[in-house]
Order: sequence, then structure tokens, then C-alpha cells
Amino acid sequence: MLLEREEELTVLTKAVAETQSGSGGLVLVEGLPGTGTGALLHRLADTAASSGVLVLRSGGAPAERGVTFGVMRQLVLPLLAETDGAAPLPWTAPCPDRTEAPDPATFADALHWLHLLLAGTSAERPVLLAVDDLGWVDAPTLHALAHLAARLHGTRLLMAVVHKDGTTADDPLVRDITAAATHHVRARPLSHAAARTLVADRFGPHCPEEFAATCRELTGGRPKYLRVLCDRARLRRLGAPGWQTARLRELGESLRRERLLTLLRREPVVEVFAKATAVLGDRATDELVGRLAGLSRRQCDQVRHALSVVCAGGADDDPAHPVRTVADIVSRAMDAEESSRLHREASAVLDACGADPEAVVAPLLHVDRLGGPWEIHQLRVAAAAALRRNAPDAAARYLGRALADVPPSSRIRAELLFELGLTEAETGSAPAGRHLVQAARLMPRITRQAEVVASTPMHLLRSDPQLAELVDETATALGTPPEADRLGTCLAMRLEARARYAGLHEPRFVASAARRLRELDEGPAQPSSAERELRIVLLFAAAMGGRAPHGDIARMARQVLAGQPAHASLTGPALELLPPVFYTVDDPEAAASWLDAARLCAAEQGTPGLMARVEAQRGLLLIARGEAALARACGHRAVTLADGAHDEERQPSSLLLGRIALELGDTPLAEQVLEAVEYSADLRIFALQRALWGLRAEERGDLPVALAHYLDCGRVLERAGWLNPAIADWQARTALVQHRLGRSAEAIGTAEVCHERARVWGAPTLLGRSLRVLGTVTEGPRGRALLEQAVDILGTGGSRLEFAHALAALGARLQRTSDAAGDRLLNRGRRLAAELRNRTADIGPGSAPPARAVAVGLTPAETRVAERAAQGLGNAAIARELGIGVRAVEMHLTSSYRKFGISGRRELSSALGRG
Repeated sequence: MLLEREEELTVLTKAVAETQSGSGGLVLVEGLPGTGTGALLHRLADTAASSGVLVLRSGGAPAERGVTFGVMRQLVLPLLAETDGAAPLPWTAPCPDRTEAPDPATFADALHWLHLLLAGTSAERPVLLAVDDLGWVDAPTLHALAHLAARLHGTRLLMAVVHKDGTTADDPLVRDITAAATHHVRARPLSHAAARTLVADRFGPHCPEEFAATCRELTGGRPKYLRVLCDRARLRRLGAPGWQTARLRELGESLRRERLLTLLRREPVVEVFAKATAVLGDRATDELVGRLAGLSRRQCDQVRHALSVVCAGGADDDPAHPVRTVADIVSRAMDAEESSRLHREASAVLDACGADPEAVVAPLLHVDRLGGPWEIHQLRVAAAAALRRNAPDAAARYLGRALADVPPSSRIRAELLFELGLTEAETGSAPAGRHLVQAARLMPRITRQAEVVASTPMHLLRSDPQLAELVDETATALGTPPEADRLGTCLAMRLEARARYAGLHEPRFVASAARRLRELDEGPAQPSSAERELRIVLLFAAAMGGRAPHGDIARMARQVLAGQPAHASLTGPALELLPPVFYTVDDPEAAASWLDAARLCAAEQGTPGLMARVEAQRGLLLIARGEAALARACGHRAVTLADGAHDEERQPSSLLLGRIALELGDTPLAEQVLEAVEYSADLRIFALQRALWGLRAEERGDLPVALAHYLDCGRVLERAGWLNPAIADWQARTALVQHRLGRSAEAIGTAEVCHERARVWGAPTLLGRSLRVLGTVTEGPRGRALLEQAVDILGTGGSRLEFAHALAALGARLQRTSDAAGDRLLNRGRRLAAELRNRTADIGPGSAPPARAVAVGLTPAETRVAERAAQGLGNAAIARELGIGVRAVEMHLTSSYRKFGISGRRELSSALGRG
């Protein structure tokens, strides 16, 4: 049943009639695969045979493309059997060679003989040569057909050939044959109505319109495909009564894959193209596919066209879908050896075309075994490129692949392990420390081993005892280098920095930190980066120990900070250790602009975890100034940024929010922090957990449990030599809980120890807090005097929140004696505390103190007074606004004039850079 082929049949009938009248010609039957080109050719043959025409048929097949004159032999051998004439060798050889063509003379004789044979036969009766189709015809036969097509005039010979769209061949002989056509017939897809008729013929007249429309959609209306789909659907019972359209679509997709497989088997060029596309993946441009497969741009276009022609009519209109599908098919069929070979070749092609390093190594991730040094080198280059774009996970994957095929004792293995360990450290991966240890032990020279260990990120040392051991071993093996050996000296300092960092919980390292700092302070004015790294660790240890005057530590910290570029601090110990130092020495302004610059650098890098760390440290400096609300905002931003990051990047935000919870007595915030904090070897985390547990117990009214937590915290910190009372405020809290329990003597003793340590350290906030606590637990005039002393000290510097607490504590004490100043001080303290707790304005670079004020060393209190004086406020107004005495204002202004080197208030605005 041929549907909608009336016009085509008319053309075919006319061609037969013209041939019978003595006008030879050529009928070209064209169309998409599956549109019925073969059926039209068969109908032509039947029509011709019924009219007395001698019909000679032949069909090409992929397997016969290499058989010399294979198709032509099918045409002429039946005719030769009816004649007694001798024929040239190509027609009579029983088993022609499949690859070797006849010599030119024999070939020319054969073509001449063929023309004479067919012309002579057509003189007796019309002859039809029907060839289906040209795409599978061998080259010698194409020569013969082109020879005949040019000599049809005046004969009763009709040639009919099928030429389907989408064939990959681009043969000039095919073009010559089709150009000689005198009659053209094109098989077109069926219309909706005709497709509906065909489907109804298979499934009956009650077939739903949706089912029939789906059949046409899946086949594009091509009759052959439509019949195959309907027959398969009937076998699977997809028709009545369920009319399973969903399963019909699955069947249609399956048939599309079958057609692609057929095309792959028939067309070697399609298979080569598909394999190249599969190997290149997302980078499969025509240029790259062509270079890998050895195809021209024209051939690639022909393959794409052939694939689209075969797959047309599917539910997916994406033109790239057939290419992806055929690539998936061949990738599943390739064995490991072929796949590895093609992936290696793809990597070389990408490199030759100037692709980026990561694109070059993408195919190498799929080979079974790396082939040599070039491939390992490319993987290392790609890892470096991935790190530059802040993708350490990708870098670790490349280095891990390179390691897989490197011999255990190879030196390159040591270097790869080193690079992998550093990369894994950025992602917080657990094996990082192990890989660095392995790398160091494989290094052939002690100097190179020292370089590896000296490059180890410090945070790994806290959780990896093997790595800490290796630092000590390497430092011992390296020894003390000569003074002239600058490289050795730098390595020794970096190793010492790591040894001291790993030993921050050891009293000997903490106790010796201040002395070692003084030794280094006598050295060059411009220390090396290695010495700065060591100084940073020593400053932190000295600050935690609390034995040296805070002024000396603050001065040395500012010196280190002056030579520490903000962008370089993002990967070293400075960002972790320096802000806590400035917090404990009450000098947050000194690091404010440095952290602002670090914030900009982190934002440029676009790494959320790094931005979280910077934001948390900015919050720590804010809480040092008493800006509780602003610090809390920084903490919450840090938590959001660190969501999903590893422990090292989440820890600073936990420390900050825990500090804020302790400052404010905020139990809900403490609960949040405790829920987020995980076990850590860091003493700061341990102290924070115990202090927050104590705060939670206080809130419940369980004072003995709270006291136990505070004392537990103190025992561990003192055992480590961390005597600075600023750490978790455990002594101050212990004294207050003891006082509430009625254990006054113990409370006073604890508070006095806390005060003595604060006095040795000397920072205003800590000293004022210790005086407030001691005054609170001490009754009588001495207690009042201690509270007044706390207010005086905090009024000139330190945390404004602690100043508010001291004002409130003194006011409450004065109220007990009916002193008129009690209410005023209590209200002032509460107002200031409320302001600091509830301020909502964000803190940005512009809110930092004036650069000139920082440069000349103005304290925070002096800066606040100087700025208000520069705005024109009088001493009394400044005193009222800041809640301090007029005498304190005068002292601050006098000190500011001296530091700026100016004579009075009129020059203050200019000195601050405000006008």
C-alpha cells in the first residue's frame, strides 16, 4: 500500500512509456531514509515488467562496497546467462578480488563491452537497470553507471537509481550520475491523514487520534519507520485496550538507537566521528573532532547531517541529540585499550590546539594507565591552574590521578604527594597530613625535606601528631644553619614556627615565647617572611601566656602587621593568630584597616570559606571595642559564608559568637554555638565549650555545675600555661559564681588572682574587668573603691561594653548606700550597654578610626574624644556623651595634642585628616 504517491507513480509510468518509445533516460529516486524510496523503485520495476521491459535489478550492501563490480555483476550476469557471447574478465571471474581493480585497459574494454551489450539488448526490447541505492555501490560499478548515464540518448535503456539523503559519501561519480537524471521522483514523509490511515490499518479503525499522532511524531511520517514501529507496538500489545502512549515513546527511542547502530555499521566514517566526539565530550568542536578522527570539516558536516536525517522525527528536537546518542553508543562499545588510546590522542590534540591545561588533561582522567612523563607533567600543570581559579577539589583529583601510576620509590612521587597534600589541606581533606608526611620521608635530601615540612599549613599540625613529630625530626636533622646561610635560616625559622604552633598547648613553648620575641626584636628592622611567620606564632603564645606587658606585645604585633601584606595573610597563620592578639592587647584599631584590605582580597578571590574567616576576625575586633551588635552581625555573616565549609573555616565564627554570648550572657546564642562546635584539639575551642556550658548552667540556676565547668576550663588552660584571664573569662566567672554561692573568701581569692594576672598583662579591658569583679565580691568601701577604679580605667580605653558593665556595677553599689549618683551611673551604664547591644548600622571600612590617629598611636578612647573635639563639641558635652569625667576628656586631649605634635584644638581637625 503506497499512500500519497500518485504524482510519483505518474512520473514513473511516463518514464517507462518514453523508454518504450525509444528515448532512454535516467530516473532519480530521492528521499530521506525510511520514506519509501525502495518501494517506489520496486513499483517502477513492476510497472516496467508488466509492459514487457527487461528488468535487471541490483541492490548495494555495506559488505559489498569493496567487491569490484559487485553491483554491476548482479545486473549483467542474468543477461549473460541468456546469451552466448564472450564477456571480459570482470564479468565472468567466479571470485573477483575484493580490493584490486582491473588494469586500465581491461577496465576500459569492460565498460565498452557493457555499453554494447545493453545497447544491443535494448534494440531488441526495452531494458530497465534498477539500482538501490548509490550509497552502497562499489567504485568500479559507479564508473560503469556513470559511463552508461552519459550514453542513454537514442537507446531504449532506462536507468533508475536510488539516492538517499544523509549519506556520508561525497563521490564525484555519484554527482555525475544524479546530474544526468531525466526524471526526478522524491519520496516525502506522509501527512497526518495518511499516517493516520496507515496506523489504523495496523491497529483498526478505533485507534485514538493521540496514539496515531504519537506514531507519526516518533517516525516523522516516514512509511518504513512507521510500519516498523506499528508492528513492534502490536507485538508488545501497546494498542487496544490500553493504548500505552508512554511505552510507545520508549519504543520509538529504542528504534532510533537501532537506526543509529545500523548507520554505524554501514558508515565507518560515522563510527570514527562518534568515537572522537565521545572522547572529547563537551569540548567536541568540529575542528577538534576532525583533527582527532582525521576528518575534514566537510566530512564532519556530512556525518552530522546523516545523523540528523536518520534520527529525524524523534521527540527531542535538539540537533545535538543524535550526536550525543551515537557517541554514547560507541563509548559503551569501546574496549579499555581503544578507549585509553583515543583519550591519549585527544589530550595531545587539545594541547596542540592551545586548550587550557584542565581541558588538556580531562581525557587523561579516563585512561587505564598513564603513558609517561608528559602526561604526569600535564596533570600537575592542570592542578596548578585549578588552584589559581580556587578549585582545590579539581586540583586534588588531577594529582591523585597522576599518583595512581607512579612507582612507590620514584622521586616524582614525592613531589606529587607534596603537591597533593598542600591541595588537600585547602579543602580540609583528612589525608592531607598523611600525604605530606609520606612526601617528606621520600625526599632524597634533608634540605628538600625541610622545604616540604616548612611549607606545611599550620592548622594541620593540631590534628596530626605524626606531622608534628616530623617537624621536630626535621628541625633536629637540619640543625642550626650558619648565619650566612639565608635559605637554611629561613627554613629553620619556619620549622620553629611550626614546632611552636604544634606545641601551643605545652607550657614550655608558651613560657618561652616572650623571651624568644625579645631575641628576635634585636634582629633586622625588616624581618623576612619566615621570621614574620615565627613572630606571629610567638606573639599568639605570649598573648595566651599573659606574662609579658601587653604594651610590648602590642608594639611587636604592630611591627609584624606593618610588613604583612593583607593578600599574603589569607593563606598563612596571620589571619588566624594576629586578630586574637590585638583583641587581648586592646588595640583593635591597629588591625582594622589590615582586615578591611584582607576582606577585599578575599572577596576578589570569591572563596566563601575564606571570606567567613575574615568576617569572623573583623567581628572579634569589634567585640574588643565593645560593639556587641555589630560583632554579632559579623558572626552571623561568617556562619552563612562558612556553610558547608570545613572545620578550619567554620571555627573562627564559632569562637566569635561564643565570645559574644559570654560578653552578653546570651544563653540562646550559646546554645547555637555549642550545637555547631565540634571536637577540636584547639584549646580555645575547649575553653569556649566549658565556659558556655557554665553559662548555660548559670541560666538554669545550677551554680555548682557552672562552677565545675569554669574550674575544669581553668585547670586545663593553666596546665597548658595559658594564664591570660581574657581566655574565656573563666576566673572572673568563677569568682562571681562563688560569690553567689556564699563562698566569699574563695570568691575574693579567685578575683585577686585574676586581678594580679590582669595587672601584669596591663590591658585596660582586662584590668577593668578584674577590678569590677573584685569590687563586686568585696564588700564595704574597698569594694566601692575598686569599682570606681574600674570605671576610671575603662573610661580612658578598652571595651565600651565592659565600661558599661563597670558603670552599672558601681551604680548598683552606690544605690545600696543611697548615694544620689547611683541611679545616674546605673542608668548610664544600662543605656550604653543597650546601645552597644542593639546598634544595627553595619561596620565597613569607613567606620575604622582615622588612619592618622592610628599612625601616631592614639588609643581608642583618645580617638573618640579627639574626633568629637574636632567636630566642635566642648569638654563637658564630650564627657556627657561618652559617660566619662571632664578631667578624663582633658587628659585624652592633652595626650592627643602631644602625639600629633600640635598646639591645640584648632589644629585637631586637620591632624585627623577631617578637613
